[in-house]
This record gives sequence, C-alpha cells and structure tokens, in this order.
Amino acid sequence: MTRARQVRLTVSAIRQEIFKVSGVSSQGAGSAAGRLFHRVAENALTEGHPACWKSVLDGELNADAWIEALYEHALGPELTRQHAFLRENGEEVLTLWRGVQSFARWFCGILAEAVRSGLLGYDGQAGQWTGGQSLFQSEWELETIFSQPHWTHPVVVSGRLDQVIRVAPDRFCVIEFKLGGGHCESDAAQACLYREMLGRGGGSAAIVCFGGEPKPQETLLAGALIEQELPVLLALIGALAGVTPFTGQGHATAPGTRETTTHSEWPKKASPAELEIERQLLRALAEFGAEARSVDEPLVGPAFVRYQLEPGRGVTAGKIERQGPNLQMRLRLHEEPIIQRSGGRIAVDVRRPDREAVSFSSLRSEIDARKTDCGNSSAVAGVDINGRVHFIDLAGGCPHLLVGGTPGSGKSEWLRSAVASLLITNTPDSLRLVLVDPKKNAFSELAGSPFLWRPDSLVDSVGESCLSLVEQMAEEMSRRYELFKQAGADDLARYRQKTGEVLPRVVCVVDEFADLLLAGGRRQRDDLERGFVRIAQTGRAAGIHLILATQRPSRQVVSGILKASLPGIIALKVANRIDSGVLLDQSGAQNLLGKGDLLLSVGGDPVRLQAPRLIEEDRLLIFRHPNAMAL
Repeated sequence: MTRARQVRLTVSAIRQEIFKVSGVSSQGAGSAAGRLFHRVAENALTEGHPACWKSVLDGELNADAWIEALYEHALGPELTRQHAFLRENGEEVLTLWRGVQSFARWFCGILAEAVRSGLLGYDGQAGQWTGGQSLFQSEWELETIFSQPHWTHPVVVSGRLDQVIRVAPDRFCVIEFKLGGGHCESDAAQACLYREMLGRGGGSAAIVCFGGEPKPQETLLAGALIEQELPVLLALIGALAGVTPFTGQGHATAPGTRETTTHSEWPKKASPAELEIERQLLRALAEFGAEARSVDEPLVGPAFVRYQLEPGRGVTAGKIERQGPNLQMRLRLHEEPIIQRSGGRIAVDVRRPDREAVSFSSLRSEIDARKTDCGNSSAVAGVDINGRVHFIDLAGGCPHLLVGGTPGSGKSEWLRSAVASLLITNTPDSLRLVLVDPKKNAFSELAGSPFLWRPDSLVDSVGESCLSLVEQMAEEMSRRYELFKQAGADDLARYRQKTGEVLPRVVCVVDEFADLLLAGGRRQRDDLERGFVRIAQTGRAAGIHLILATQRPSRQVVSGILKASLPGIIALKVANRIDSGVLLDQSGAQNLLGKGDLLLSVGGDPVRLQAPRLIEEDRLLIFRHPNAMAL
C-alpha cells in the first residue's frame, strides 16, 4: 500500500519563523535562563519529583515552603551544574529566581481556585490530593496533521506544550510559560497553535510571563481571536513546509524580504535497494526484541535515508534507540546509524551508498530572496531531509555560533558557504568581516576585500594581533551602545530607523579557535577568552557577532562560560562521544558521515542538515565579486 508523503514541522520552528519575520532582535531573558526556568517548571509539575506540588503542598498551600523545595530539589542543583552561567550572568539568574518564585505563587493561586470550585480537594487523613489527575496536564507531547485543499502534502506538526488546565470535559485552557518579557507575536502564535492541536471545542489559550515584573503578566487569548488567527497560521505552516503551490508567497514577510524555503530535489523516492534495507532493519530489530513497524515512506536525503518507525506493542522507544551498535553489525554498515525520536516517531538514519552533494548554486534563489535594502543577517546552514533550506539569523535567536568538527568533516567548507551567503546578500555598508585563518586557506581570497572591517582584519597568524582585534571589537561594541543611548535606540535596527545612519554588522569568524586560544601563554589565553565572552554576552544588539570553529571541542578549548554564551551550535562529525557532549550536551555527532553532514542546534532539539558544497570557481567569484555571480 502506498503511503502518502507527510512533511514534518515542529512548533519551535514555526515560532522561530514568526520571530524572524517580525524583525525584532531580542527575546527577553537569555535562552540559558529560559531553559532552566522551563526545567524547574517541568519538575514542579511532574508527579513523583521531590519538588512536585503534590509532594510538597498540603491543604494549606504554603507557597513559601514550595519555593524552598523548588530551590533545593530543582533550581539549586541546576545552578550548581552550570556554575559558569551563574557566575557571569547575575542579572539573568536574578530574573530566573524571581520567575521561579512568581511561578510558585501563581500556581498556588490556581490550586486555591480549583479547591474553591470543587474541582480539587486535599484528603488530610490520607495526606494526598484528589481530583488533580484530569485537571492539570503538563509537558504534553502533541502531534497533529494539518492539511488544506490546495496543499500538495499534509503537514505533521509536533511539539510539547507547557500545561493544560481542563475545567470541564469540553473546556480547557492551553498555558504557555515564559521567562521575562517574551515576544508577543510568536508567543501568541505558539499558544494558539497548541490550542488548535488539542481540538477546538471550548478551548482557549493563555500566555503567562514570569520574572519580568513583580507579578506574572497574564494574556488570555479567547477562542474567537484564535479562530481569526488560524488562517494566518495555516498559511505560514504551508509556506514553511513547502507544500503550497507557490512556496514563500503565502504568508506575510518582513518588509523587503521574500521567503523561499524548499529545495525541491529532496526527499527522493526510495530505491528498491533502500527499501530492502528497511526490511532488513525491521527484521534485525525483531531479532533483538525491539520490534517496530514502518509508519511512512523512507525519506531519501543527499547523504542518508531516514526510516520512520513506531515501536511495537510493549517496546519502549529507549530499547530501539539502544540498538545502534547491533544494527551496525547486523546490517554491515560503515558507522552506527543515528537513532532519535522525531515527532512521536523513531527515526533511523542510514548512510546512502550513492551519496550526493548539495551545490551552493542550487540554493542561490533561496539566498538571494533574503536580500533587503538594509542588507541581510541570515547565513545559510544547510538543507534538511525534507528539502527545507535552513538559515541562521544573527539578528534573531542565533547571534553567535560554535562550530565543531574533525578534519574532513566539512568545517572550513561550511564556514566558507556561510560567509559567501552573507556576502551576496550584503554590501560593505551593511556587513564587515573579521577573519582569523591560521591555516591560510579558508579565506585567503578575501585579502583586500572592501568587506573587511579594517585592512588588518584578515589574520593568518595567532598572537597579539588577534587579541588586539578582539579588544577593538569590544571597544566598537561599547561605542555603539553609547550611540544607541544618545539616539534612544535599543539595537542596530532601531538606531538605523531613528537616525538614518547605517552601521554595518561585524561578523568575526575564527577558523581554528583552539590554535588561537592555545598559542600564547596563560595570560593571553585568559584575555582572549574574556574578550570573546564579553562580545558573546552583549554583542547581539550592537550587531557584532562571533562564529568560532574548532577541530577540538574539548573542555580545555570550549569553557563552560563560553559555551553558555554561544546559543547556536553547528556540530559536524567529531572524534568521539565526549566531543559530541561538549558541543550538543548529548552524543550523536560522532556518528555523522563527514563532508558537511551536520547537526544544527539553536536552543531546541538538533536538526540534521547537509551543508552546501561551494566549488572553487564559485567561491573565487563570490569572494572577489559578491554581486556578480548570477546563477
């Protein structure tokens, strides 16, 4: 039986697209603090956790006692593990602590109201709560199929909502928690989307922001408003998934931009040999006691085939995930397959024997579409298995990047492609580069380029000259913030709007960060690290960005404080699980295939991409004459 192709999206990807289109450059509290807050909130609502409300609170609903338990069993241990973040981000930690306290008092208020309404009760004799099982549901994994008559394929949207409060069998409220001020457009769209995924009957949605003000800020989105927003959301989903007849024309975009987000060549139809591998895969899993069934057509990308499975009856997802070494041996694969959860399914990625490349020139229309009169802040990252072209927005949620990969992984090639995509969508008025190229072969063609920030900002040696450049960038950052203060502006874009003066973005790319950091003595290393950390923590609004790449993503090279300040990760093939853990906080990058096969992480689950290949002739033309390459 033929299975209809389904394109898959996550709620976080949809939210990020809304954020990018809105044109703002700040999301309130830092992403690290936001992740910690959501982890604490999850613990607070997870039955059996020592900080769960059911474990701590009795009929008196003592919020202060619960706050103490939340710190002892949830927040405190997290801060201990992330001591570098605690030491260098005092203001964010204070916002986080205020948010946790505000959340505890707010939720106690919800519980008190439920008790008054008779929906919840406390049995003092048994020492337990009654009625809360159907009232609250937290960290709910959702997956919904959306379709429209004019779409070429259905779209599967998956995500995890923070909480649902159900006041009757057909009445519920979706609640999204935010730390700090949040971002109203994307927050509202995210809440509305989760409400739609749960079903329309009697549902509403709310956004609750903690930590930004003494009291939580609540925004209720009534059902009527959600119904009005639904067509806009569906248009965005269709365009982002590439299933509308005219991809990129069906949703609102930022002024002067045009979105084209699909690469029509992928995924391809599985060959008979690739279907045979699927049959062998399922047989092998059954032999190992991890039965599974195929739930959709295999997705054939440039480098690998993704087999989409569902665990059999009584089989846990974890049992299948642990079969990588066994499958490698049984299927005689060159490397262990990458097995991960994806949208409520198990995805098993297996190398293609007839691997293909993604050419940079084939993405040129998508890259050109991002040109505006004020330049472009998005660098191409790669193409996913569904054919979507992913970009990293330096002005949005990913102002700085850490790139890691062994020799042969495609690290320098990825850096060149990212720089090339910025060059052809900017002019020297909107973009300047600082390039550290110890190997003297990544960016040598840019010597003398008008895109260089200063004549000496292409550095092919490590030492005092690099430290001087870092200090100069920090001084420029301070100078810009003084200009912003005088103009009453918050960031680069608003300064341009208020004054009409165009300050170029400054992007610093270091091709081998370890060589730079370890070349001098201890004092020079500390000075360099402090300079990079300072820029990473406060450079986004000033339009100064870092892309730091290394072959050795060890703790000695990438300190905890630096890692916490770099929200974007490009993980190419690394040597071992430890290096993967340094980059991604999880294993997996050690099993990538090299030559541009990568995992992109920007605050959420990593996305597997194939980086484009920029041939030498095109690279020379772009680096020397960025706007002359009409493909």
